[in-house]
Amino acid sequence: MSTQEVKIGVIGVGHLGQHHARLLTEIEGAKLVGICDVNEAGRELAEKYSVPFYNNYRELEGKVDAVTVVVPTVLHHEIARYFLERNVHTFIEKPCTKTLDEANDLVSLAGKKQLTLQVGHVERFNAAILKLQSLCESPRFIECQRMGPFSPRIQDVGVVQDLMIHDIDIVLSLVRSPIKHIDAVGIPVLTDNEDIANAHIVFENGCIANLTASRISEERIRKLRIFELDKYCSLDYANQAITLRRKSNLEEKIIREELEVHKAEPLRLELEHFISCIKERKKPLVTIEDGKNALEVAVEILEQVKHNLPARR
Repeated sequence: MSTQEVKIGVIGVGHLGQHHARLLTEIEGAKLVGICDVNEAGRELAEKYSVPFYNNYRELEGKVDAVTVVVPTVLHHEIARYFLERNVHTFIEKPCTKTLDEANDLVSLAGKKQLTLQVGHVERFNAAILKLQSLCESPRFIECQRMGPFSPRIQDVGVVQDLMIHDIDIVLSLVRSPIKHIDAVGIPVLTDNEDIANAHIVFENGCIANLTASRISEERIRKLRIFELDKYCSLDYANQAITLRRKSNLEEKIIREELEVHKAEPLRLELEHFISCIKERKKPLVTIEDGKNALEVAVEILEQVKHNLPARR
């Protein structure tokens, strides 16, 4: 398939799915051949890109080499399994599935089929994170903040699986150590799920990570700080910027550096990577195993949140 275009369909064209469709009409090596959504509003988008529109994802069978699944989390497993069983490469947005049993099932199926199954943890493709990977040696303490205003369009999951899971995945990729202990708290404010949460994660190698996520903040904040021996990095996801502070070898002072980052649209890089993995038969940067590991931590955090939830008056 290395010289052929990958025929791809987008399933779910809400806010994020619309961007999938846009980018897949631009990415070299990809050919958008269909758009699927239960909402008839998706038909207009299909007309815009001159591709067929379908109300049922099963109608894409036999027409695609790959699909991107951008639907509510509860449908991820059903749709991904359907296409994997039919030898179709699959991209699923985070969280990979609703439950760990579903994630384990996809891990097993993808392994048997030897297909590309990539999970959409888009921050892994943020240019600042790609730069940080080469700088981060042995994190001792990590602080993550991910906050934003309330949006009524995402209520099928709470803030842990909606926002915090991005930082869970990043932290796991940086620390690369088993988890020793998790403490977490959170409360619902505007929905039936937790809208603000904090998690304190202790790793077996001694690293500690403190993660805060909120979807009821007036400000939009996407920041990460990593502390190591003799240096620490501050990263701004939104601006794709990194500031490095380290001790001088010559004087007792702190040197501050603004590191050069080659900015790019993370979702474009992520989908380009998906197409590249299919064509070159290589392992994705974010595998279904990575997605399952992030989900496993998120589930533990949610159990802690429910256990520590204050009683309603």
